[in-house]
Amino acid sequence: MTMLSTNILFSFTAIFFFCHATSISYCATAQDVEEGTTDLGGGVVTRTDVEYLADFSLDVRDIEQSIAAGNNNAALQIYLNGKHSQRPDGGGNLFKLTELSTKLANEPITQATPIYLFQLYGLGGRSTDLNRLSNNAAYADSYLRSAIQNGQSTASIATLILNVWMYAADVLYKGVHTCQIRTEADNPSQFDIGGSSGLDAFIALWIGSGQTHGSSEGYSLYALAEKADRMFIATKEDTNLPSSTTKALAEASVNQQLKLLYQEGASIFSIPSACSKTNIDTSKKLWSVITRMNTQMYIPLIQMLIISILEKDASATYLYATAVIPQAAQCRPSIFDRLKEELLGGEPNFQRTEITLRDLQEIYSCFGITCSDIGVVAKDYGDFNVPTCLAARDDKTMALYQPSTDVQPIARIDLDVLQIRVLTNLGSFNYAKFWYLYGRNSPRQRDSENDPYNYYSLSEFAISSSRRNAEPYYSAFISYHNDPNYADVLIRNTLEGVGKWDSNKSVEQRSAIITEASSFLVLYLHLIAQIHDAVNNCNDVDQDGEYELTHPWDEVAALIIGSLEGAGEGGSPDVQDGQMIWGLGTRCGYQFQTLNSQGYPNVNSGLEDLLFAGRGEIDALECEMLQKTADNIQSKTLVPLMQSVLKYAALNEQHTADSDSADLALGEVFASSIIPIVQIYDSASALILEENMLIQPGIKPVRGGVQQVANALGSAANAMGINPRELGSIPEADPSFLYGGSSSSPALQPYKLSFIATLSVAFVFLAIP
Repeated sequence: MTMLSTNILFSFTAIFFFCHATSISYCATAQDVEEGTTDLGGGVVTRTDVEYLADFSLDVRDIEQSIAAGNNNAALQIYLNGKHSQRPDGGGNLFKLTELSTKLANEPITQATPIYLFQLYGLGGRSTDLNRLSNNAAYADSYLRSAIQNGQSTASIATLILNVWMYAADVLYKGVHTCQIRTEADNPSQFDIGGSSGLDAFIALWIGSGQTHGSSEGYSLYALAEKADRMFIATKEDTNLPSSTTKALAEASVNQQLKLLYQEGASIFSIPSACSKTNIDTSKKLWSVITRMNTQMYIPLIQMLIISILEKDASATYLYATAVIPQAAQCRPSIFDRLKEELLGGEPNFQRTEITLRDLQEIYSCFGITCSDIGVVAKDYGDFNVPTCLAARDDKTMALYQPSTDVQPIARIDLDVLQIRVLTNLGSFNYAKFWYLYGRNSPRQRDSENDPYNYYSLSEFAISSSRRNAEPYYSAFISYHNDPNYADVLIRNTLEGVGKWDSNKSVEQRSAIITEASSFLVLYLHLIAQIHDAVNNCNDVDQDGEYELTHPWDEVAALIIGSLEGAGEGGSPDVQDGQMIWGLGTRCGYQFQTLNSQGYPNVNSGLEDLLFAGRGEIDALECEMLQKTADNIQSKTLVPLMQSVLKYAALNEQHTADSDSADLALGEVFASSIIPIVQIYDSASALILEENMLIQPGIKPVRGGVQQVANALGSAANAMGINPRELGSIPEADPSFLYGGSSSSPALQPYKLSFIATLSVAFVFLAIP
C-alpha cells in the first residue's frame, strides 16, 4: 500500500468519526477529496472511484417517476439500458440495473456466493438439484421486468431489494474470497484487492448518490433503512436506541453500523501486506466484518416485511417475502418450510399472522439479529397484538431445558453445521471453508469494545487443547488415528478436494464427510470434554460463583441439543431440523422403533431427565451423583451413533465399493466416531466394525453382513454398560440378537465375539484376490 493510500484512509477515519459524533449531514468540505475516490456524503469517502455504482439510485428514482407518470416503457428502458451509471472506463458504457441480477444468474451455481446460493436454494424449496436452482437464477430480473411493464408501484423498491441488495452482498463475499485465495497464493500480486476487496462497491451501492444524511427521502438502500427504522421503537431491554420522538433526528442504527463496519473493513487494508502469507489473519478479520455487515443488511428487509404483513398489503408482502424468506432456507428447515408456504405459496396468507410473525422471530438468530435490532412496531394495529419477541434470547429454552446462563452462542454452532451442509451439497466447498475456518453463527464473548469480534469455529474446536478433558476418549482417538488433529485434517482435506475423499468422489460423499465429521467427530469430543469439565468444576472447592458452576452444564445441554430443536418437550418433530446428537437420536428413533409414549426417542427422553438431574445435583453440590449422571449421559450419547452405524451397514450392503452414494461416506464417518471408543471396551467388536464399515478400494462394504455389524454393536454396547435392546432394531438386523432379541428377557448372556472377529479377518483375506 502506498503512503498516499494510507494517508487517505487515516484522513477518512478522522472525518468519519467527527461526522458521526456531530450528526453533520455533509462533511466532505472538511477535506479535499482525492482524485479517484468517491464522496458519498455523511463523512463517507471511498478509496476508489465507485460513483457509477452509487448512481444506480438515480436510475431507481427515474424508474419510480416514470411509472408514476404512466410511462412504463420509459421505466423499462432505464432498467434494461441504464441512464446514469456510467462505467469509469471512459468508453461511455452504462452499467445497467438489469445486469446486477443477470450477472449473478449467468455464473455457474458452484461458483455463486453464499447469499445468492441460499436464495436459489430457498426458491427451489431446499432442493439440491442444480438444474432446478438454475431455473430460478433469473428470479429478480423476471420479477422486475413484469413489475415495470405492469406499472406496479413496488417496482422501484424491487430494484433495490432484489437487484441492488443481492449484488451488494455478492461483492462482499467475492471480496473476502479473493482475499483468502490471495493469502494462500505463492504470488499474491496476481489477485486484485483494490477497493478494499468489495467494501467500496458495497458502500456505494448502499448509500447511493445525493443521499442526505439520516433522511428517509431517497432512492437507495440507505433511505429504505431510514424509512424502516422510523416504523419501530426500542424494546424495553434496549434503552440505548432513540425514542420514537427523537428518531426523526437520528440516523438509523443499521446505517450507522454499516458505516462503522465499512471503516473497520477499510482499516484492515492499511496493514502492510494485507491478504498475503505474511499477514494471514486478514481474511479472518475481513470475514468477521462482512458477516456483521450482512446481518445489518437483513434488518430493514425484515422490518418492512413485518409492516407489510400487518398492513395486509399483499403485493408488498410478496415482494419483501421474496427477498427475505428464501434466505431463511439457511435456518431451521421446518420454520422455513412453513414461512414459504404461508408467504410465497401463492397469495400471502394473513389468516395466521401471529404464527407467521413468531416464525419470523425464530429466524432472527440465524441472521445474527436480536429482538432489539428489529425493535417494537410503533403503530397500534387495533385488536391485533404483535407477539412479544423472545426467540433470539441467549438463554433460550432448548427442548424443555432452560439454561440459567447465556449458552445460545455455543448452541448456534449447529447453524454452522447446517449451513455447511447446504453449501457443500451445492458444491460450494470454497465458501463452506469460511464457515469451517472462521465460524459464522456463534459470536465469542467480548469483555470490552476493544476486543476483536470473532466467532467460535468448528476448526478451533477440532484442534482445541480442551479436548484433553475428554479422557480416555481423547487418547483413544489420537492413538487410533495417529494424529492429534485427525478430524481437522479429514475435514480440511475434503474441503480442498484432496486425500481419501478427494474431488473425484461425489459431491454428496464429500458433503457427508464434512458435515457429519463436524458434528460427530469434532463437536462430539468437545461435548465429552465439557461433561468432564462440569464435573471437575463441581469438585473444585475453590470455584466461586453460580455462573462458573452452572455454565459448563448448560454448555453440555447446548452441545447435545443445539439451537434448532425448538423449546418444546422432545425437541423438533421434524427430523431435518436438529444437527447434533439430539437430532440424530430423533432420526434414528423412528427407524429403530425406540420412541416413548410422547412420540419422541427414548434416548432423548433419558438425556432430558439426566440434564435436569445434573442441574439439580450442581445446585446441591452433590458431585458424586453428578459424576454418575455425567457417566450416564456419556453412555446415552453413544446410542444414536451406534444406531447410525447399523443404519448405514444395511444400506451399504447393497452398494459396491466404487459407488458414489453418500451412504458409504456416512457409514464410514459414523463408524469412525465410535471405533476408537469401542476399542477401549471391546477390541474384537471394534475390529469387526472397522473391517465392515471403513471403505477400501475394491473391497465390498459390509462384507461380513449386516447382522455381524449388529452383533458387534450389541456386544460393544453391553461392554459399555448399555443394554443392547436400547439400540432397537431394523428389519435387516437386531443388535440384541446375541442377548435373546429385542423382545426377550432383560437378562444378558453374551456370546464371546473373538471367534466372530477371527472369522471376519479370515473373510477379508479370502476376499482379496
